[in-house]
Amino acid sequence: MKTMINIPVHQLNDIQFLASEHSVTFGEHEPNHRIDFYALVWFKEDAGSHFIDFETYPIQKDTVYLIGKHQVHSIPSKDRPDARVIVFTEDFYHLIEEPYLRLLFLPFNNVGIVIPDEMVEPMAALFRLIVLEYEGGGEPALLLKYMTALLMHLYRFSKQSPGGVAMYDERVEKLFRLLDENYKEERSVSFYADKIGITPKRLNEIVREKFGFTVSQIIYHLLLIEAKREIGHGRKSIKEIAYELGFSEQSYFSRFFKKQTGTTPENFRQQALMPVS
Repeated sequence: MKTMINIPVHQLNDIQFLASEHSVTFGEHEPNHRIDFYALVWFKEDAGSHFIDFETYPIQKDTVYLIGKHQVHSIPSKDRPDARVIVFTEDFYHLIEEPYLRLLFLPFNNVGIVIPDEMVEPMAALFRLIVLEYEGGGEPALLLKYMTALLMHLYRFSKQSPGGVAMYDERVEKLFRLLDENYKEERSVSFYADKIGITPKRLNEIVREKFGFTVSQIIYHLLLIEAKREIGHGRKSIKEIAYELGFSEQSYFSRFFKKQTGTTPENFRQQALMPVS
């Protein structure tokens, strides 16, 4: 049997937290790579586009992108745009006490957060404090407080923009934890509602109020993101990807994918693997 190779994964390798005033890399330049950590990228210049889970986003000065664990990120140009960068592990992520700040890293909340002109210098000063603390040995408690302050400002800025983060709800956070662990196997709203302790109807009402989607639509979105990641990488067969995502038949998966994207898995792969000019 042919051995299939997974999407390249960039890892921190024994580092819990890293902050830099300039762009950093964690592996070989790849057309697409999955990150095994959380990342905050604050671009310092206008420089074309980058991709998060195969969706295009502009690289614009003083725009911040928050990228969650397992997401696929790509900057097509080998000339990396200058950026301030913070990365941290899942353990550090769970130390952030304010759950609504953790929701900033949701995998379908990828729109960049624009820092208002009058806040660029104060935010840059806060970022420098984080870098200085990291370079000086990195007291975890202080790094966490600085990081929390930075995310609080970003949360405030995000609420001023279309697509900003919805207000925190403990049931929503529990839903996303359950989805992360089960969405490939469990697609019934009742499964998640039972675990949370509310009715399926109430769960859908809460989710629709916060995000404008039903639970089923979020599950389909997560399946579609993972399908795009694997198809775009080009190493696994469509049949294998379909089975890994819980589809009993490749034909059913292909219909699902085309309904969601307007194209077939094969055409999507062909376009994703085209060299960037």
